[in-house]
This record gives sequence, structure tokens and C-alpha cells, in this order.
Amino acid sequence: MEVHHHSHKPKNWKEYITEFIMLFAAVTLGFFAENLREHSIITHRIEQNKVAILKDLENDAVTIDSLLANEQLIINRFDRLINLLYLHKSKAINQSQLIDSIKGFPEIIAATFTLYVNNSSFKNMQSSGLLSYVEEEELKNRLSYYYEVVFKRIESNNVFFDQAGKEFGATLPVGIGSYFRKLRTDQSNYALNNSGNYVNFMLSLNETKNILESEKFIFDVQKYYNQIFVYQMALKMAKEENGKLLKLLKPEHK
Repeated sequence: MEVHHHSHKPKNWKEYITEFIMLFAAVTLGFFAENLREHSIITHRIEQNKVAILKDLENDAVTIDSLLANEQLIINRFDRLINLLYLHKSKAINQSQLIDSIKGFPEIIAATFTLYVNNSSFKNMQSSGLLSYVEEEELKNRLSYYYEVVFKRIESNNVFFDQAGKEFGATLPVGIGSYFRKLRTDQSNYALNNSGNYVNFMLSLNETKNILESEKFIFDVQKYYNQIFVYQMALKMAKEENGKLLKLLKPEHK
């Protein structure tokens, strides 16, 4: 039996180059396609986070405006209290006039509503590494400043107010006691469940009168009053930075 051997013509160098180019092109195109897919996924996730942050910022804006209005009411209230204490200390009014004037106050409470910023969307973007992919440098910097600097300043003031409010309420419990009694639905059960009766009774006590006339109380009121302005400044800074971020994230805020 005769065996026939098929001979193959050797490839020339041009064929090898062509095959190499085709293989290289296929690998390169696959690499670019994978990069494009990954980039598309990252871009989509960044946009999702931007939408979530925008919603957080819009909620912050409403809360900040409400808190600033509340802070002004508290400042006005303490303006009046400090003026009464000054008039009494300078003997322009007597003790009875001081007590009668305080009876007409809204609740004298060293407490204010504090701002708690929801930073979960920003933290998610930060921890996942997506923040580094944000191309808008101004947006990236302002987000970091808002959540890492302004937010931290607000937090430190929140801690102060929580502590100061407790101390003031313990020193002069008239205001907070009156406030809680107004919230109760069973005011008729006992005389002191009624807010007005409670205030009159507490202000008739010698201990309350001594507190109102003490220099330490004047000092504590002024200390708290000064801190309200510090907090108001922090809120105004938060409002300003919040507005800048809203303009960057949502064109209609411009």
C-alpha cells in the first residue's frame, strides 16, 4: 500500500504578522470592552449615589431652615430673660416684678432642636471607593467639606446642647416642667398637672427666687446664650455649603 504524505507549504512572515495582529486586536478589543462595561457600571452607581445624596441634601435644607427659625425664637427669648435679670440686678425692677414678668414667658427651656445630618449615602460612596471616580473636582471637594468638616462641627455643638439643656433644666425646672404638662392629657387630675398652676407654684418658692437672683444663674444663662450664637453660625455655614452642593447636583437650584 502506498502512503501519500501531504506536504504543507511553510507560512511566510507576512501571514505570521497578520495572525499576530488579529490576535492582538481581539485581545485589545476584549480588554477595552471589559473596561467600557466596568466604566459604565461605575458611572451608573455614581449617578445612583448622587441622586441619593441630592435627596439627603434637600431634606437637610428644609431642616436647617426650620432650625434657624427656631434658634432665632430662642435668642429672642433669652434676650428678654437676660434683660429682665439685668433690670433686677440694677434695681430697676423688684423681685415681684421679675417673677411676674417671667410668668408671661413662653417656656424658659435651655434646649434647642439640633441638626442630625444623614450622611449614609456619602459614606457609602466613600467606603465603596466611588468618590475617587467622581470627575467633578469641585463637587468631590465640597462633599468632603460638608460631611467631614461642617457635619463634625454640628455634631460637637449637638453634644454641648444636650448636656447644657440637662444642666439648665436641673437648675431651673420651671420651663421644662411647664412644657411637659402642656403635653399631658390628664391635666385636671391634680392641681399641679395644670401648666399655669405649676408655674405659679414653682415661682412662689424661695428656692426659685434665690436661683433667679443668683449671679451664677445670670452667668449660666449668658454662657448658654453665647453658645446659641455659635450654633447659629454653624447652621448658617451648613446652609451655605448645602446650597452650593444643591447647585452642583441639581441645575434648577442655580
